[in-house]
Amino acid sequence: MKYQLKINGPRGEEKIIDLCENEEDMGRITVHQLKKKIARELKTNRGPKDGFTIFQLEESSLLSSYGIRHMSTIHTLLMLPGGV
Repeated sequence: MKYQLKINGPRGEEKIIDLCENEEDMGRITVHQLKKKIARELKTNRGPKDGFTIFQLEESSLLSSYGIRHMSTIHTLLMLPGGV
């Protein structure tokens, strides 16, 4: 069984991505690894560190520590340059 996630991209796109092949692999995937996968799948011009963010998730944390499992929905936000 493939483990998949539904991604709501920063520009309104929706996509289902294949994340891994088994539950053991799913338990080892970090937020940073997921961001790299999303950048590849959505074909963003920027890297995972400067293109978008996954709201409120620490880069080094495991997806499983947030209760993310097969067919969870992940919302991403576009990070814009500038500030106050």
